Amino acid sequence: MKQVLALILLFMLVSCASQKDAKYLQQGKTEMSNQRFEQALELFTKSINQNPARAEAYFARGLSYNMMQNYEAAVTDFSMAEKLGYSEAKLYSLRSFAYSMTDRNELALKDLNKAITLDPESYAGNYYNRAMLYNTLRKPDSAVADLNKYLTVAQDPNAFFQRGKIVLTKGDLKSACEDFKKAVSLGNTDAELLKISEAICK
Repeated sequence: MKQVLALILLFMLVSCASQKDAKYLQQGKTEMSNQRFEQALELFTKSINQNPARAEAYFARGLSYNMMQNYEAAVTDFSMAEKLGYSEAKLYSLRSFAYSMTDRNELALKDLNKAITLDPESYAGNYYNRAMLYNTLRKPDSAVADLNKYLTVAQDPNAFFQRGKIVLTKGDLKSACEDFKKAVSLGNTDAELLKISEAICK
């Protein structure tokens, strides 16, 4: 009988803790939506303290760290969320960003590859971000291929500018100028773009 009572008590304590950690998690999400990232961070930490096995709380806190530009802490929390079973594409997109902001471009590329493999259609920006990583890693053909995919769904003037610069380094003046003109027509007034366009595109 004592053992049964002990089990009931344990279940009640776990249940209460679970309710508390879920409450803190929800409150943290509300703070996040209102862009109060420090308050959200505190609430997500309380949720984790109540239930260290809740992967979603680590993911949410990692996002808070990203927004607060604490990228090392973001990577740590995203990795813990992954270890606990969180495997949605957005985790890899966001950890990739944190990696790229700390110059770990190979790891950033690996995460973006995984995000795109898991969900190739959910976020077109993954293709733009991967293109920029490919360009940094001196893989222009791969960068152009990703920008081509991105520009089929997004008329992004900066993406046209970036693609123009890459194809220009490959000697394709005509395509570069077409991209520069498109970027300008879509409202890109970047000084570098205007200077290059005026210099080489007649």
